[in-house]
Amino acid sequence: MTVRSTVQDTEAATAGRYLRLFEPGQRLGWTYRDPEALRSPFPEPEPQRQPLPVAYQNRAQSARLTHEERKGSTAKIGGGISLLFLLLATVGGALMVVLAVIAAGATAALVLTAGRAAAQAGAQLESKSTELEQHFQYAWQSWHQRGLQHKTAQDQWINAMDEWGAMPAGSGTLRLDVFGGSQRSREGFLTVFGTSTLRQQPLIVVDLTQALICEELSALAGLAGVPTDVQLLPSRMAESGIVSGLTAQELVDTLVEAVHADDSEANRATRALDTRILQQLCGVLGAEVTPARLGAGLRALMGEIDDTDALTRAERNRIADDLVADKNKDQMRDSLLRLASLLHPLERLGTERGGRGPGYLTCIALDFATGSASTELLGDLAVQSVTRRLASFPEAAPSVVVALGERGLQRRYLEQLAGICERRGAQLTVLHPHLREGAEEVIGSGTVGFMKLGNHQEAGIAADFLGRQHSFVLHSLTDTEGTTVSTSVAKTIGSSVSRGTTYSESVSRGSNWGSSDTYQGGFNPFSSSSSSSSGGSYSETTGTSTSTTHSTNESTTHTTSEGTSTSLARGEQRVYEYAVEPTRLQALAEFSLLLVERGPDGSVTVHPADCNPNIVLLDRVSTRPLP
Repeated sequence: MTVRSTVQDTEAATAGRYLRLFEPGQRLGWTYRDPEALRSPFPEPEPQRQPLPVAYQNRAQSARLTHEERKGSTAKIGGGISLLFLLLATVGGALMVVLAVIAAGATAALVLTAGRAAAQAGAQLESKSTELEQHFQYAWQSWHQRGLQHKTAQDQWINAMDEWGAMPAGSGTLRLDVFGGSQRSREGFLTVFGTSTLRQQPLIVVDLTQALICEELSALAGLAGVPTDVQLLPSRMAESGIVSGLTAQELVDTLVEAVHADDSEANRATRALDTRILQQLCGVLGAEVTPARLGAGLRALMGEIDDTDALTRAERNRIADDLVADKNKDQMRDSLLRLASLLHPLERLGTERGGRGPGYLTCIALDFATGSASTELLGDLAVQSVTRRLASFPEAAPSVVVALGERGLQRRYLEQLAGICERRGAQLTVLHPHLREGAEEVIGSGTVGFMKLGNHQEAGIAADFLGRQHSFVLHSLTDTEGTTVSTSVAKTIGSSVSRGTTYSESVSRGSNWGSSDTYQGGFNPFSSSSSSSSGGSYSETTGTSTSTTHSTNESTTHTTSEGTSTSLARGEQRVYEYAVEPTRLQALAEFSLLLVERGPDGSVTVHPADCNPNIVLLDRVSTRPLP
């Protein structure tokens, strides 16, 4: 949905949803998280098919090969043997036929046995495969069902989870300075922060922006039934109570401080003189001291005609004749004119206040009137009034928010207010439209927040405050390629001479003998012949040989080598850069708020938030911090 900053439809049906802003817990804005990023995946891995055991595969393969072998070799051998027996049956008779039948039967039995073994092994393999597949299907279906249950549980958990949560102000935060932003964003911050603050303590808002950024807060407070006191200056100054409840001395001090707010050259003598004049007038006016009676007294002191009924005739005569000697009036002329001129527009201040006291929410705001001396004086007077009222507050001090305008505020006024709040333990929040001049001097006095800073100089100041940090960045990348070629030639020449002498001697002796008988056969059984022989031999050989060998060799070797090298070098450099770049501060969204937290070691942690009050209208929004 499109989110707007200003709550204008407080009478509409959605107005009641804004009351959630008043729920307990002080908030500076909202933080966002994506619930989908917290979704946890299903932890169980998907089941996988188990491979068939190797033993089953080997058994089936072995049985199949055995069957194939027996169908081939055994059938051939058995068939050959059977055929041989059949051929021999022509000689051996019936015995050979029986043997042929037995051989054929044995061969067929062996083949059939191997076939049954192969079929049985194949059936076991198929059965095991079916068993594993059924087991896988069951495991996968169970896994899938558990996955769906996990997803359903995650969906329910995420759908019930809040996307937006509160950015807490922190229990120990007594001073908060927010710099930058637009009028709409500061209005949104004031609404979110103010409504949550009203839940636990009273709140005083001093709105010096002249844009009435407290209007949204006051409207919602009225809708929630919170007693609200809105004082618009100067258009409704008669109903303002910034001077009610102040003693005469506090009123004098407040007026003098406000009169000399912009006069940096005002010396103590001038301030003391103005204080003395107003104190003398208060002495005549008695217990009832108001700006209207002080203005009438100043005119009477200057001898001007006054037709108002602010003073009685006796008071006017005493002031004109007895309060200051005539010779001193001329010396006081400048102070009298200055005080009278500045008090004249303020004479209606508080005249219609009656007995109405401060509300649980008090908003003192400069309205849309054009800038003038009286308007600026009213702003300074409002801050001084709040400061002095806090100093004498009888109960626990309320929380204070000061929204500065383009004119800013004197630093000493802000320091006085901060000192009183610190002493009383009151929470002080200051909204600075810019980060320059006096604002630059007070940065770091407490917790700091930054909204969009469009000016580059202001963004640079904020980035310097956030600090710098070391990091390593790539500064060089070197890619080197090289080729090396080397060639070498080696030539070798050599010669050798070898001589050798061989001496050999051999002796051989031999002898032989033999006999033979011959049977003639035929018709004469007694006819035969015999013979015998014997002999011997001897030989001796002696020899000597001498040989000489000359050899010469020559060789040339060529060697060529080639190499290629590649190197990639990466260089990183330590740099000191901004923790948050100025351009990021310039590019912040309108309602973005960066809350700066400094640790004990000086480290900086930046917490982003969104201070749009209309976020409370969205779904899945919690008014408490996200876990």
